[in-house]
Amino acid sequence: MLRFDPNLRWMFTELPMLQRYGAAARAGFKGVEVAFPYEYPARQIADLLGEHGLTLVQVLTPCDWAAGERGIAALPGREADFRRSVDNAVQYAVEVGGPMVHAMAGNIPAGTDRARCRDVFLENIAYAADATGREGLTLILEPCCRARFPDYFYSRIDEGLSCIEAIGKPNVKLCFDTYHVQMEEGNLTETLRRAYPHIGHVQIGNVPGRHEPGAGEIHFPWFFGQLEALGWDRWIGCEYEPSGSTADTLQWGTPYGIGAPR
Repeated sequence: MLRFDPNLRWMFTELPMLQRYGAAARAGFKGVEVAFPYEYPARQIADLLGEHGLTLVQVLTPCDWAAGERGIAALPGREADFRRSVDNAVQYAVEVGGPMVHAMAGNIPAGTDRARCRDVFLENIAYAADATGREGLTLILEPCCRARFPDYFYSRIDEGLSCIEAIGKPNVKLCFDTYHVQMEEGNLTETLRRAYPHIGHVQIGNVPGRHEPGAGEIHFPWFFGQLEALGWDRWIGCEYEPSGSTADTLQWGTPYGIGAPR
């Protein structure tokens, strides 16, 4: 059976952050994603995960999200900052059970040499791949659609695959997010099949509103069937904003043991 995990930045937001873990477990989820858990000590989060029988699936390398940063991995002049963020993420990840680490590339300022940005990105990701690899962690890269992040370093799956192939590190994988792929390039099924050998994580969000399965144009039963046919046996992250309260919008998950929190 497919395994799903909610991103607690988007879901169960009716509750304070630390209460969202328990709500996710009561709804039948066995894992969660938390982009920036760093405001809480790793030991506290590890204990919370253990209390509720949860796996932490993915974290992001730290950046100043509130100030508008969307990662810094491709930004010339920020190499030292990026490496510190990777080191912090790896140390934290080790203490909370070994989630995947997602290194976001960043918004590219107008007039910046994009070829230079790519060189910086590849150098930085090679460093991050080694740092995560020493601890047995997977490093995730994710192109993000221009509709959401118009200045982001890369937006198409082939751009992500090109970077992964150039880096050539076995623990560097692609995050395939249905929202970003469908908004940017469509052809979801064929793109999934083409990218599948390099995919390390899948996230779901519907189009156009980035809501749950059933609230948009993507027919998720078909998509899930394609994943199963390909042999997918890893996590699927729920990277969406519920169209109503979280509990009221989980009907799609019934076949997978997910429902309103008990």
